[in-house]
Amino acid sequence: MKDKTIRLIVFADTGTQAWTTIEAELLTVASRVDGAVRTAAIMEGMELEGVPFAYAFDQTISAWDEPPISIHETSSLAIKDSSDEVSALAHTSPGMMLQFAIAGLLTAAQIIVTERRSRTLQRLLTTSTRKIHVVVGHHLAIFLLIFTQFTILIVFGQFVLKVDYLRLPSATMLVAFSAALCISALGLLIGILAKTEEQAISFSLIPMFVFAGLGGAWVPLEFTGKTFQTIGHFSPVAWAMDGFENIVARGLGFESVLIPCAALVGYAVLFFLLAVWRLDASEER
Repeated sequence: MKDKTIRLIVFADTGTQAWTTIEAELLTVASRVDGAVRTAAIMEGMELEGVPFAYAFDQTISAWDEPPISIHETSSLAIKDSSDEVSALAHTSPGMMLQFAIAGLLTAAQIIVTERRSRTLQRLLTTSTRKIHVVVGHHLAIFLLIFTQFTILIVFGQFVLKVDYLRLPSATMLVAFSAALCISALGLLIGILAKTEEQAISFSLIPMFVFAGLGGAWVPLEFTGKTFQTIGHFSPVAWAMDGFENIVARGLGFESVLIPCAALVGYAVLFFLLAVWRLDASEER
């Protein structure tokens, strides 16, 4: 039979619906046998000691009893069964919450601009109050505003939109705290950079669109390519989205928010230091 072509002849009624299934199974088995014969012939041709044709053929056929690739689908028990609408809101709710938190910096930035134009900020800096305390005071005011907004929207999302923020309340509030700390530091920087109310508007809206778009507030980063996901995580919004979605969408534990929160705190420190540096630079002029 060597170097001979074997034809498999099947007698069947090809007009029946069952034939489609039978044909697919026959093709699968025939393909496996053909592959086993070819493999065994190659091994026999190599003249390996202890590997005759029959042995190599039997081993190849038996290998199909345990395929090398298997698929197992698991779901987190922490995630409750929900409708498609609620599942969509698990992404939309934190995305809109973060986007409009950045948009809300417009008011905070305009207050700092007004203080500079009225010379109120300059008079504060001439008092015995240390400059760092003045900056921290502005930062805390913006932080309280944003954190309160987050808290209200989380409660609204939990009880009205049915987004399960309170599955792990401590983790959710830690992400909200870190995100508020980061966004408020960004607002402080915008307020110090802006010279006019028009600049405050531009400096607030541009980061909102850029950070929200790149950070996955509009479209989940999981639906984009690897390169876009990497670039997107240069945005603090991406880390905040990771933190919230790890809780409400992915069913992960408290430890899953630690890295996103650390990244947000890192951004907060960076924005705060830039704000202090920019304030020092403006004073020297």
